[in-house]
Amino acid sequence: MPQLAHCASSGRSWQLWLARRSQGRDRPTGRLTRASRKAADYTAFDHPGECTGTNSEVVKGKCPHTCGVCTLHCIDTVKECDGWRRDGECTNSPDFMHPKCPTSCGLCSPECADIHTDCNSWKHAGQCEDNPLYMHLHCPVTCGVCEGKCKDKENDCPGWAERGECTKNPGHSLVKCPLSCGSCAALASPSGLSLACKDTNATACAVWGTQGQCQETPAFMAKECPATCGICTNVCEDKETDCPNWAKEGQCEKNAKHMLTKCPQSCGLCTKLETFYTVAIDGKKKDEL
Repeated sequence: MPQLAHCASSGRSWQLWLARRSQGRDRPTGRLTRASRKAADYTAFDHPGECTGTNSEVVKGKCPHTCGVCTLHCIDTVKECDGWRRDGECTNSPDFMHPKCPTSCGLCSPECADIHTDCNSWKHAGQCEDNPLYMHLHCPVTCGVCEGKCKDKENDCPGWAERGECTKNPGHSLVKCPLSCGSCAALASPSGLSLACKDTNATACAVWGTQGQCQETPAFMAKECPATCGICTNVCEDKETDCPNWAKEGQCEKNAKHMLTKCPQSCGLCTKLETFYTVAIDGKKKDEL
């Protein structure tokens, strides 16, 4: 099974700013607002000086894909990453840590899935709470560690969106590039974190899906029924903006039941999940997954 992690992208406003900036229609504004945290990258354009200039620390953190810190699909490259994260190295040494440890530093959101057919029944038996070490790795979606989010699935999505492919070829683009195409504009919280990607009406969406509406009316279905139409991607990432602070206060250990589902990245669970997938089939690490 492919091991994927999505280089952090969740905001449309910063993406549009980068597009304007590349065409000389706007100017950098220094520190970014909370609403543009984990903002979308615009890989199709060159932004002279923004990734290396005086505002480089901010821009690299918000636009790791654009600045070459990581590709759209990325992964921690060394086993020491999680320990370095706990020691504060993501903040102390970002130029070293971000390319080597993008998942541990919160730049990547590992794609995840339940790997047992019994996950739902185990959850109803209380195993997510009673046996979290096993369940969070084997049933992360059912136990709420991972949830559906709106993520681009191709490196070229920003460029395709700029060339008008979202309207010219919506059947393909709205599924492969929902973030760049703005399909999930309504799925962003005021804090800038993306909200869960899910159908607005599960029953209606299921019926419309069987009727081929994902192909017939892709723009409507992308907003109303993204899960049914295969737009949502289950990923592991923090769900609250305060997660890093709570983790520093020791809440991952003091309040594990809450923290491991609300703040899996800050508590190191996303990194553990990413590593687990490389050995989940037969216990042997794969060179390429």
